[in-house]
Amino acid sequence: MRKSKSLLCVVSLAAVLLSGCGSSKEALLVSDIDDAVEAVGKVLGKTPEFYEINATPTLVNLFAADGKGNAINFVYEKGKLAQETSVAPAQGKSFSAKGMKLSSKVFARVHQELPVSILRAFSVIGDNPVGGVQYRVVLQSEQGGQLAVFVDPTGKILGTDVMSGLGA
Repeated sequence: MRKSKSLLCVVSLAAVLLSGCGSSKEALLVSDIDDAVEAVGKVLGKTPEFYEINATPTLVNLFAADGKGNAINFVYEKGKLAQETSVAPAQGKSFSAKGMKLSSKVFARVHQELPVSILRAFSVIGDNPVGGVQYRVVLQSEQGGQLAVFVDPTGKILGTDVMSGLGA
């Protein structure tokens, strides 16, 4: 009887530990960006230009250019676009996401360097001061401060910027 209880405890503990190990869930939904871009293209009926695309732990936000100086906000969540969108005046430059292939490797180095920080968002922004797009990983400390880490498409860290005034 004692052996059975010990074996049951070991099996239960192993199941709990292993359930946390093999998860393929991304911290940020970067791998959903390609599908989200494709879904927006279908809605717009053309290859879209974007002002910004960002991936969070739960969804992808896409700000598509309407050709009239406005950004149309699309939300891609759980494999589909939300029905409701909003339109607002846009600033900055737009970019094409055609051929852009991103994976979680783009934020892996940042997460490795700052493992106790919380990954909040990964963004692709069309308004890079040196031209092209800018890739940004936003992290939050346990105290609530946020830091933007600029990376290249491979995840190489290029620089940082403290984000003031933002909380949890």
